[in-house]
Amino acid sequence: MKITLMCKDIPVCSFNIDTVSGWIQDKIATINVEYLPLSVQYSHDSTSALKNWIDNRSVSVNRKDLAAMLNAYGVETPAAISFKNLGLNLSDQYWFKPEGFELDWEDVNLFENDFKKQSFKSIKFGESSYSPDSSSNGELPKFWCIEDNKRILYKEGTAPYDQQPYNEVFASKLLTELGLPHVDYKLVYDDEAEQAYCTCETFITTDTEYVPALEVRSVLPKLNHEDSYQHFLRCMEKLEIVVEPKEIDNMFAFDYLIHNSDRHYGNFGFIRDVNTQKFLGMAPIFDNGNSLWYQKINKQMKFRKQPSKPFKETQEEQLKLIKTANLELDKLSPDKVDALIDEVFTANPLFDLDRLEQLKYNLRYTRNKIIERLII
Repeated sequence: MKITLMCKDIPVCSFNIDTVSGWIQDKIATINVEYLPLSVQYSHDSTSALKNWIDNRSVSVNRKDLAAMLNAYGVETPAAISFKNLGLNLSDQYWFKPEGFELDWEDVNLFENDFKKQSFKSIKFGESSYSPDSSSNGELPKFWCIEDNKRILYKEGTAPYDQQPYNEVFASKLLTELGLPHVDYKLVYDDEAEQAYCTCETFITTDTEYVPALEVRSVLPKLNHEDSYQHFLRCMEKLEIVVEPKEIDNMFAFDYLIHNSDRHYGNFGFIRDVNTQKFLGMAPIFDNGNSLWYQKINKQMKFRKQPSKPFKETQEEQLKLIKTANLELDKLSPDKVDALIDEVFTANPLFDLDRLEQLKYNLRYTRNKIIERLII
């Protein structure tokens, strides 16, 4: 099948795919180079780069419900699921237009057109049933729906404490106190399923797109004398992304505060105007669920050599990169943090008093470490 990658109604490139495997079968033909995804535009092998971009934009191969999705769509790969749904999502304005397809962007985009919450046991195709779920990456089970004309994302948690939804809500409250731009998360508990979800709205509009750091870091090769952070800042400069270093440093200082282990290159980035292709600034801080020792039993909630991303492998090493952060931690007193922990996590039936007290102790420790770093 011949496919054209579109940005709204602008054709970007064309290529042939196998509809079952989702594999690109030949070299892509570029139509409008300035609208190519950055990783494709700056690559010496645009076909391989496009394949990687599609994979990164599709459902994760580590999703626990992936097998059910593949079976429901009758395909072999997450990329093939995405093609069946035209690659439509709620993070950017790219989509896949099959040859002979008569509908245009205004007819199919999910920012303005309705879509149904999908059940992977019963999926129907057609212009009214395309789903953004097929191009929502990340490992946690999730789904989009429309509530009061708002596009709302629901995300689950994982064993042993089902903690990520609560973490998202708690992080939102901390970020509000600190005055940092962020996505606001709310908690929903399904009593019948005994399942907690966190919910949030998309932060993208019909005229903007989210460009993950993964794309930004691809525009220049890393020099031998550079560390990953220096290389990333140089890529930002190349793209004329006007963001103060303290905005990034504040995000990483916050990640240390909650020991976020999953700030990979897809979990932070920038907002760009789709129509002008100009960057508008950093995306609000989002996806803070894999934090606060969420997979550790109480006795394992330690500090040393805890994992970190993306520029260093441990929290201690990444904290040392921070030079310009100005977190107003006086707005986040230990007593305030303790109160927020009680407010959010006592709602989790899997938490006990010991875990609550350990979280309070740990947040006091990480807060003090950040203060020491900022004084230095």
